Amino acid sequence: MPITVLLVDDELLARANMRAALEDCCDWRIVGECERGSDVLDSVQRLSPQVVFLDIKMPGLDGLQVSRQLMKLAQPPVLVFVTAFDQHAVEAFELCALDYLLKPFDDERLVQTIQRIEKVVNSGESPVGLQQWQQLNQAADSESQYLTQVAIRSVGKVQLVAIKDIVWMASAGNYVELHLDQNSVNNSNHTNNNNNSNSSSSSSSSSSVLHRVSLSYLEKHLDPAIFTRVHRTSIIRLSEVSEFLTLPDASYAVVLKSGAKVTVSQRYKETLLASLKL
Repeated sequence: MPITVLLVDDELLARANMRAALEDCCDWRIVGECERGSDVLDSVQRLSPQVVFLDIKMPGLDGLQVSRQLMKLAQPPVLVFVTAFDQHAVEAFELCALDYLLKPFDDERLVQTIQRIEKVVNSGESPVGLQQWQQLNQAADSESQYLTQVAIRSVGKVQLVAIKDIVWMASAGNYVELHLDQNSVNNSNHTNNNNNSNSSSSSSSSSSVLHRVSLSYLEKHLDPAIFTRVHRTSIIRLSEVSEFLTLPDASYAVVLKSGAKVTVSQRYKETLLASLKL
């Protein structure tokens, strides 16, 4: 059976280009096209495409809003965002997009996306399990203004990490390294650490995973009564602080209960001390 596709873009030329790019995929069939986000949900329910190539910047209902609607379906299609704007990549992946194509993309990049899609579709499963889709949707609809969990994406699945399990976090290029409480991780069966990176501060009582998001994004969505930024590259959980250090070179650091030592910059020192009531 061919893989069925719905193309969504408000620009006719963009849809034509994607249609032409997919012509070489003999096992693919474009079942419909939409130029407005408001038409996508109805088209998906009527045509049941397995894959939706979705533009983000559209008049009216944009691609991110559309994807939130699609998340609520019992069997959501595979989502691939196609856009000229890269600032929405993080949110797109949070909304369970399998991939994010940045215009203009070349043939090699498209082939990578096609291979990822075929691997997921041919497995007979959605990019993430139905239960995970429901959990993510429940978190998105939560009345709380702060995150209660984050979704760590890898090919074909999403690992859900509870915010309560995060001890501290640090910038790692285009990612944030989340340092987790090992006891909580073991109890929650979060043992898949394929994305671990080397850290300047390590501890036998913690593990880490990489999350494709900016540290500033997380800072805005974390409860400031629980987490605080101590450096441009790091955020800590206040309850995990065991020591505040003034170092010989007049710099500052905190030692966490896990044993990790995290640098504190002058910019954030006073806020940290006030939060610790020191």
